[in-house]
Amino acid sequence: MTRKLTKKQKGFADDYVDTGNATKSALKNYDTEDYFTAGNIASDNLKKPKIIEYIEANADNAMSRIVEISIKAKNETVKLNANKDIVDRAGFKPTERQEVKITLPKPILDLTDAGIQEDNSNQKDHSS
Repeated sequence: MTRKLTKKQKGFADDYVDTGNATKSALKNYDTEDYFTAGNIASDNLKKPKIIEYIEANADNAMSRIVEISIKAKNETVKLNANKDIVDRAGFKPTERQEVKITLPKPILDLTDAGIQEDNSNQKDHSS
């Protein structure tokens, strides 16, 4: 017997089954506009047994709809997107790369600069 999902959990699971994107599903169904928070919600949801059970029970229907769209759609863009989704869900999605910039807080930079200067001043000249 499947335990009931909350309205937000069901919306999340339905959107996840349709799109395969957990973070966007959380953004759409939970009270947040923050991508990081939505990612955490999505991660938590995908660990909950009742949500996993619901997703597994509905995944075949979603895949059948996508396959049907990829075959019957009249618009080539719709067909292409459906086929891309099939390939992505099969595990052949290319790696997405993002540039990450890290700025160290000022105190850490000061310590690093001081350490470099100190190391240089303690070196002895052995060239004589």
